Amino acid sequence: MKMRKLFAGLAAAATLLSGLALGAGAANAAETPKLPYQPLTDQQVDKAGKVTENATFKFTSEEARQWGVGNNRVIEAYKLADYYQYVDSNGNAVFGVETADAAKNGVKDGLTTALKEYPSAADPVAIPTDGTDLFAWALQNGYLDQSATKPWTNTDGSNPATASTTRKFADALNAALAKDPELLGEPTELSVANGKLAAFSKDGTSYTAELPAGIYLFLDATKSDADGAGSASDKDKNWIQNGKENDATSFGQVVVNSAPIILASGHLTAGDKGENYLYPLGDLAQGDNTVAFKNHVTPVTKTVDDTDKTVSTSQTVRYTLSTELPLTTGYDPATYKFTLQDFPGVGQTVNLAGFDKANAENADPTADLSNPDTLRNNVGKYTVKVVDGDKVVKELVEGTDFDLTTSAENNGKEIVGAADKAAWFTLNFSKLINSADYNTTPLWGKKVVVEYAAKITAVKATTADDPNSAVKNTVEVNDNNAVAQHGTKLTLGQFAFTKTDAQGNATADINGATFVIKPYEKTKGNTAVGTPDPDLPGVDVNRDGKIDEDDVDHVLTPRTGEGVNTSDSRAIEATGRNGVVTFTGLADGTYEVTETRAPEGFLGGAVAVRFVVVIKGGKAVEFKGTDLWGLAPSSPNDGQDSEITDYAVKNVRNVTELPKTGAAGIAFFTLIGVLLASVAALVYVKSRSTRRALHA
Repeated sequence: MKMRKLFAGLAAAATLLSGLALGAGAANAAETPKLPYQPLTDQQVDKAGKVTENATFKFTSEEARQWGVGNNRVIEAYKLADYYQYVDSNGNAVFGVETADAAKNGVKDGLTTALKEYPSAADPVAIPTDGTDLFAWALQNGYLDQSATKPWTNTDGSNPATASTTRKFADALNAALAKDPELLGEPTELSVANGKLAAFSKDGTSYTAELPAGIYLFLDATKSDADGAGSASDKDKNWIQNGKENDATSFGQVVVNSAPIILASGHLTAGDKGENYLYPLGDLAQGDNTVAFKNHVTPVTKTVDDTDKTVSTSQTVRYTLSTELPLTTGYDPATYKFTLQDFPGVGQTVNLAGFDKANAENADPTADLSNPDTLRNNVGKYTVKVVDGDKVVKELVEGTDFDLTTSAENNGKEIVGAADKAAWFTLNFSKLINSADYNTTPLWGKKVVVEYAAKITAVKATTADDPNSAVKNTVEVNDNNAVAQHGTKLTLGQFAFTKTDAQGNATADINGATFVIKPYEKTKGNTAVGTPDPDLPGVDVNRDGKIDEDDVDHVLTPRTGEGVNTSDSRAIEATGRNGVVTFTGLADGTYEVTETRAPEGFLGGAVAVRFVVVIKGGKAVEFKGTDLWGLAPSSPNDGQDSEITDYAVKNVRNVTELPKTGAAGIAFFTLIGVLLASVAALVYVKSRSTRRALHA
């Protein structure tokens, strides 16, 4: 055995400290075992002195979910260097380092990349070409830094102002393997599934593996079953879960692969003369052979500002998307993919530039829309912010911090919702990730929040047999091809009632009555949302009693979100029924319905139908008549919110047909009194006119 090799090994061992840079435990002065070391047995080393005995490596995480669904992480262990035992003339053992045969070319390429600007770009260190063992050389000269506390960072753990050469070394090896998978030889695959990762802690955060003592590159090789393409399902091993629809407490989650880590087994102890001795097997109890498995879990959430998730046609809503910015150490920021992609479904129009008018839940028609604190001001242009708790860290700017692309023509900001993810907009945060302040502020680990406005354009009520009758919206986070999603679903309700004559008959002459609906102002906390007055060209707003195809109603007229709040009594061909009035596209809440025009030949004006209806779960569960004449009866809630489908109101041809019992009877006599008073006034006026004519 050459003495040169012995002394190189001793010097290299002295520089190992707590086990080589990335992921190593803290240095410990405990003697494991006591000095001088006794040689390992023949069963622990081969004939050349290479240590073949296993060391126990431990991988830790902050939380169990970092190990994926069913602990499905896959780690590839590439051996970079072996330990060799040397026995001196006194029979004591010392240990040195030599690059593993299969890794020699890879180590050379990796060190060349890692040290090309060390100690400076102007005067980099020269890589030996005389056959010197390069790993031993790098350790002996201290060219590979060590970071026991933050092995995933880009800076030297002992000198944060200096770039980490070991980080660069690990990244260079990882990049080279992508081009040449055989560059470092055959890796050992470690996983729970193949039995080579064993649970160490009860909480599922730590696992151990047995490997021959030495220095390793550990790569998180977990990928989707679709070659890393990523999908928001269990086809992708980096997918954890999707958020539950309309559940703000749930969220989508993905786990992203760990940065590559270099870790050496072994324990270092100090000799009597200040020299360091390496014990190659290490001791977990002393913190040896332990690495913090630095991957991260990325959540994504989507919420909407409507409290009960029921909406009316033309209502404005504001969506909020949020996720956490990723830690990209160990990856090339230039190629790291991080996007939020939103998919507005059928029945809504998104306008990232904002809308001119708001029509929100709990709206105050007199509210100042310029006031950001007003409930109705949910229609402003979209915003993108980085927040830390309640503090806004940075307001992101389109084109500077992120790129926006949309499915709209010419990349427009108005996106009409569509089925099957045909409508979308994407925020690509590559520019932010590559910015100077991303790691210096830092921004990673903080939440990015996106808000934008949409207008409900759906007309039909939501039904179970029509999947597009609900207004759905989904967001996907793509964190380096690991994808998860969360979504919302808004529903619309409807109700119908029948118009009859005083005798309860619904004949053709009862058709043509006009009704208007609006939120009932006397109900506190009412979640009903009204629709603006009709303003459509070519519509007969005066009503001539005829049933025209262009009449304003909630049945036949397709709408684009401006809203229509009137309907009329008409014949339903499918059933042959007359006098049917339908209101659809309604949020849950309490509404007041008022007759604005009676059918031809029936009393209207002062003798108008008026009632209150409660919509719950998209259907009418309670009616309360509020007109003075008893034309609209009351039908109370049965306590089980059962749908009421047989509600009917009356029109009369003359006052003698008005109800005459109780309060309605008093109302009848009041009406007669009003009519008589009107006649008397008319007679009085005519009488005075006659007298003036006689005296003229």
